[in-house]
Amino acid sequence: MDLAVISSYLSEARFPRVEERRVSTPFGEAMVVITAPGGREVAYLPRYGHDLTLASHRINYRANLWALRRLGVRQIISQNAIGSTRAGLPPGTITVPHDFLDLTRQRPLTMFDTDEAWVRVDMTEPFCPVLRLVLLAAGGEVNVPLVDRAVFACVEGPRFETPAEIRMIAQLGGDLVGTPLLPEVVLARELQVCFASLSPVINYAAGLSPTVLHTGSGSMVDFYYGREGVHDRVEQVLLAALRHLPHDAPCPCPRALEGAVKGSLPAWWRELP
Repeated sequence: MDLAVISSYLSEARFPRVEERRVSTPFGEAMVVITAPGGREVAYLPRYGHDLTLASHRINYRANLWALRRLGVRQIISQNAIGSTRAGLPPGTITVPHDFLDLTRQRPLTMFDTDEAWVRVDMTEPFCPVLRLVLLAAGGEVNVPLVDRAVFACVEGPRFETPAEIRMIAQLGGDLVGTPLLPEVVLARELQVCFASLSPVINYAAGLSPTVLHTGSGSMVDFYYGREGVHDRVEQVLLAALRHLPHDAPCPCPRALEGAVKGSLPAWWRELP
């Protein structure tokens, strides 16, 4: 099982459940659901828990990423429903980000936060180029338009941002704003796992609209799960991408630690396949 999807929700119709596994890790326990879309085993990690009760700043990112790697996962697609800082990226737009801004404050920075070793991975190309191309091709295959370049600004949450913060993010180059993604993308790189994001816009950020609507017509929930059919289109792209992901991607991700390790890798590294 070399593929995984990190998301808040995947429908059982398209991603039928096989079993649920609780994986012990050096960072605590992680829960992973094994699904079988098209008969192929795919790990599904419900980022916020089954009942969506776990806020982004409380997620055990290191346990989650370690558990996926322990199960043999080498390619991850992270689905992130987010806000837009640009009038040209309205709700309903689906993006494949190419870069990010880390504006979080209290999340783990690395898998190797010990005295044994530290690593400095290259993030010149933050997302796996092969997975990005696969996602973009999948959008074309199922006739779902995707925006191929966007900078994802990841904030701490759980509150929404102020209009001043959104103006700052836009001036820094951020096109999207949300609370997932970091440190997942960094930890995946440290674990030498390919990682890409499929990020649908479900609301305008503060200052671009009168208020953020949680429910009802025109709300975030409405755009994502309701009449706009955004989540349905996201799953169509995911399924098409999963059919075409290469088992051995010709990318630098599996060699991310070459020359990047200072010290000796911890004992838990030897437990990973």
